[in-house]
Amino acid sequence: GAAGGVTAGDVVRSLYAAINARDDRAFELLADDFEWHEPERSLLGGSHRGVAEVRHALEAQLEVFDEFHIEPEELHERDDRVAVGVRQRARGGASGAEVEIRIGHLWTVKDGRVVRLEVFAAREAARRVVDEAAG
Repeated sequence: GAAGGVTAGDVVRSLYAAINARDDRAFELLADDFEWHEPERSLLGGSHRGVAEVRHALEAQLEVFDEFHIEPEELHERDDRVAVGVRQRARGGASGAEVEIRIGHLWTVKDGRVVRLEVFAAREAARRVVDEAAG
């Protein structure tokens, strides 16, 4: 449920804004036992659990890239889950090469904090999970 009128979507939007601003408040939006699941073949493949591990993984990613920006293009909210089609733009620090990928994020929010992020290589997949969960 939404705490104090703040919806799951609001929490997720705040999180993207904080990440893009390199704002440490991003970590305050994560539950202590936050879980982050990436496709195995991605840069940060596998599962990360807990704020410390997530912070470490994010900082490692930010070290590689001079610029890193996540743009949520479509938000599809249902109860405590939010499926987001995102566009990630990054520029390699060493190479200067620009990379842009479009993927799906599936967030689970509980009591105003994010408890889980599941990353999908296909953005439609994240939305499908939310739609199916709704039955």
